[in-house]
Amino acid sequence: MSLALERLDPTALLGRPQVAVDCAGASTALGGRRILVTGAGGSVGVPLVERLLGLQPAQLVLLDSHEDSLFRLQRRLMGLNGWSGAAAAPGAEGSPPSPPLSSPAPQLVLADVRNRDKMTKLFREWEPEVVFHLAAYKHVHFGEAQPDEPISVNVLATHALVETAVAHSVQAFVYTSSDKAVNPPSIYGATKRLAELVVRWGARQGRGRFVVVRFVNVLGTRGSVIETFLEQVAAGQPLTITDPAMTRYWMSQREAVDLALAAAASGRSGTTLLVDPGPPVRVLDMAERVRALAGSPGSALATRVLGRRPGERLAEELASARERLVPGPACGLLAVEHVLGDAPLGRVPEYVAALQAALTRDDPALGDQLMALARELQ
Repeated sequence: MSLALERLDPTALLGRPQVAVDCAGASTALGGRRILVTGAGGSVGVPLVERLLGLQPAQLVLLDSHEDSLFRLQRRLMGLNGWSGAAAAPGAEGSPPSPPLSSPAPQLVLADVRNRDKMTKLFREWEPEVVFHLAAYKHVHFGEAQPDEPISVNVLATHALVETAVAHSVQAFVYTSSDKAVNPPSIYGATKRLAELVVRWGARQGRGRFVVVRFVNVLGTRGSVIETFLEQVAAGQPLTITDPAMTRYWMSQREAVDLALAAAASGRSGTTLLVDPGPPVRVLDMAERVRALAGSPGSALATRVLGRRPGERLAEELASARERLVPGPACGLLAVEHVLGDAPLGRVPEYVAALQAALTRDDPALGDQLMALARELQ
């Protein structure tokens, strides 16, 4: 996350206090454990890793397919006291500094989660007891144009990783999904919907706890609209809006990390958890907040409407018609109650095989097949 993003007050951007998620049990659940984080160099991965280091794990294995992200993560972690002797780095969004390290230095692994042989070798070598699976493709418009990539990473690689985790008796597996998985209008959303089912299916196969966390838009992530607004403010350009009526749910990075930690600590296997993000916020209002915090609050907001791109919708949803939101296992959490229970999970091996076959034969209808499956299994 850029310095400009780090300086923005998340409470002012959200228009509400940050949710106080009870993740006190994470210390007991994760301290002294061997932990694997995929997508560790990403916008949520980095603050999650910093928090995990403070819990004194037995070993951290940090995996990312993007070389520069892994390099930047390495440089950031080398500033932590106990690894290189430098002062402890501040935590994300005002959280306390990470304490000195007493566990071994993290192992940084450059790898693609689609490489099943390498992932299996990693599990044999490091024997992770807890997995945080963050690695994913996330840009909606790229997924619409090239569905093979998000399908292979978000669905098929997640399925392979769940199978590997089950085979190696992982104690806890936390998967980060998205509100775009609810009644998905896009390839990306459909991959997240099917991946949620894969993880819930994994809960029936293994002895460990397999938990889904459903994020909404996380403030400060790379490539986000907030980053775009900041760049436009700095350049004195109009802020680009896809549709003046578009709304989104928002959460802070601290809330995202707290949610993942709480899921690892207290999430019941097969459940889907989320933080209550409050009411949706118009993207136009978020643009005004960004400009007021980082630009010239006294001037009129200049915007340019671009129109919606393929796969985008005006408003997101937190739960589908076949889901209910109920109080979660810890303060600050909501749980998704599935009306159909586990009935759709028996189809998981079938649809994974169908998608793999369509991908292998380079089926031009691959995206349509994915969307049909997502609608059927919603």
